[in-house]
Amino acid sequence: MTPAVTRWFACIAALLLWAGLARADSTILLDPTADGKAWLLSADLEPPRTSRLEDAVMKGVSLHFLLEVEVLRPRWYWWDQRIAQFAQRTRLTYHALTREFRVVRDDGPSRSFESFETALAGVAQVRYWRIDPGEQLAPGDYLIQARLRLDSSQLPRPIQVDALTNRDWNPQVEWTRANFTQPPTPTNAR
Repeated sequence: MTPAVTRWFACIAALLLWAGLARADSTILLDPTADGKAWLLSADLEPPRTSRLEDAVMKGVSLHFLLEVEVLRPRWYWWDQRIAQFAQRTRLTYHALTREFRVVRDDGPSRSFESFETALAGVAQVRYWRIDPGEQLAPGDYLIQARLRLDSSQLPRPIQVDALTNRDWNPQVEWTRANFTQPPTPTNAR
């Protein structure tokens, strides 16, 4: 191989390594509840980042984020079977009088942050969210995937029109995946 081709392969390998490390920051952990009927989800996800988002929040636009979680049963012969899906909304606002960013989840109190970056990290951090599939999962291996995306349908109408064609308002967010195993339920011996 020529030195130019070798350098080209080295650059491609470095980019792939960098892309892999960028996604390694996202993690999902599941812990079973005490009664064994549900799971507690803790996740550090990669939030959507663009320069327009910070600018909009600083000008008084509320940003609504949607955390989507799916529980899947892997199948080798077809697409994975979706067992359950969940969603949680989070709102990020800026209050000019107090110079604080506030993050409010559907099911919890508001939290205040001093900078946009820390507030965005707070949006992307979920702790002990109860995931209840509604029915007892059969013992076996499962896959859980989660992503955090900007809900552009909650933006003001003029921005929604711009969001149709501008990627700054609709950044692509990848799913973060993790495997978990549902243990067999213990039988009561008499």
